[in-house]
Amino acid sequence: MDRSTEHLVVGVEIDGDGAHPASWRAARHRPEDLLTPGRLAEVGRAAEAAGFGFLTLADAAAGPPGDGVAGRFDPVTAAAFLSAHTDAVGLVPVVATAHAEPFHVSNQLSSLDHGSRGRAGWLLDTGSTAARSAAYAVRHESDPEVLAAEAADVVDAARWLWDSWQDDAVVAEEATGRFLDADRVHHVDFRGRTFGVRGPALVPRPPQGQVVVLAPAGALPRGLVDVETVTSSTVDGLVGAAEAARAPRVLAEIEVGFDAELLASLGEWRPGERLRLVAPPDELVALLRHVAPHVDGVRLLPAVLDRDLPVLASDVLPALDLRRPDPGATLRDLLGLPRPAGRYAS
Repeated sequence: MDRSTEHLVVGVEIDGDGAHPASWRAARHRPEDLLTPGRLAEVGRAAEAAGFGFLTLADAAAGPPGDGVAGRFDPVTAAAFLSAHTDAVGLVPVVATAHAEPFHVSNQLSSLDHGSRGRAGWLLDTGSTAARSAAYAVRHESDPEVLAAEAADVVDAARWLWDSWQDDAVVAEEATGRFLDADRVHHVDFRGRTFGVRGPALVPRPPQGQVVVLAPAGALPRGLVDVETVTSSTVDGLVGAAEAARAPRVLAEIEVGFDAELLASLGEWRPGERLRLVAPPDELVALLRHVAPHVDGVRLLPAVLDRDLPVLASDVLPALDLRRPDPGATLRDLLGLPRPAGRYAS
């Protein structure tokens, strides 16, 4: 079996202190420094310098008081901040679709793509919780089919809005004083199963044409998703899920930690749907080589960010021949995805 990793793009989740629910207890920074711009910029620059292809920033899931660390940055805002402190790494905030305002989300992500010069992605969270619904003061919906339909509508509407400006809509003619060619900005009247949106967008078409859309495998119709993320608690299950994915690109999600004794001292870390590896760095290298023939990339979720990110940078990524981002390239370039033509292109 060919286990080359030359095509592999590796991303990392950098929200908060890590995937372990008590990771904050093992952090190497002062607690009051977590939600500061300095801390965010430091982690983003360190991950980019290590050679990660993209960063993800999780969204806060509203829960009862005392249910983990409650303070979180808004992921799109955090990604926009990081765009000014990084040069090449992809920036992929998690945005939930159950309570999203599609018009605003599409404009936010388009703005992120402009601000980062084509490095924006959108990792969908298609779930919903009673606590989150209460926070938004809306009726809680738990039917997976209804949530899936709404997610598809949100992404479909965003894609229409991103295309509502043709690439050459801004003409900026100093001689005539004409900034915009109104004939190249198109009205959108989107009517989905769960809502409607009327455009055009407030922001010109993104540099990538369409922001890269990442979603859990099977969550979106084939034509709406660029990258599917796959999960399984076993290696064989992860490989099988990757082989069954239908999107142009596939990412595996893996939780990682390197200090088993430390993690045990932090208390219970309940198993979830993701594969979890708590082992020396060489075992993670071997795992990534094993899954590489079946996926286009991997999203790593470190147990304790302060402790695991340096190990990933020093002992894991250098041992692999990975596809790394270049300054000036887009996230689509990194993932080998073409820039789509606009639906109104003449």
